[in-house]
Amino acid sequence: MLSRLVTTFVEIALWRKGPQDLPASRFLAMLALIAYVAAELVDVRLWNLNAREAIISTGVDVVMLAGWLWAVLAFFDRRQRFIQTLTATLGVGTLVLLLDIAVRFAQIGFGFGQGFTSEWVFARLMILALIMGRILMHALDRGLITGMALTVAIVYSTAAVAQLMLDGLAPGP
Repeated sequence: MLSRLVTTFVEIALWRKGPQDLPASRFLAMLALIAYVAAELVDVRLWNLNAREAIISTGVDVVMLAGWLWAVLAFFDRRQRFIQTLTATLGVGTLVLLLDIAVRFAQIGFGFGQGFTSEWVFARLMILALIMGRILMHALDRGLITGMALTVAIVYSTAAVAQLMLDGLAPGP
């Protein structure tokens, strides 16, 4: 069952399937959430956040992602697709996080410089925009550009809120 699930997430990432191909299962959504949180915690730790910062950053990411998905689906009157869309987003997001972890290990292991990091961050944004954009396209019955624009809004607003939260942790002057 697990291999079939991972295969489905890979097929969603490769544009062969969509969130509608997943069951609307809260249990499956919870499994995807656990995998996503675990991968996210490893990923942010590799980018030199301490444990507290990693937990806050991961918490903001999950809450913002779920909140955005619910709000967008509600706005387009597609609330019934929330569980499938969330599951697809978390499952594919886990795959992207695993790719990010592999890239970070390669960067550390081979001593790639800051230019490599900037290029990868841009490439990862494009990957997310295309994959998540397509998930949202299916979930909302709208075009790919709409899904990609929403994805970029989700990514940047999440990063901004996480940064605000982390800046609030910094000791004052």
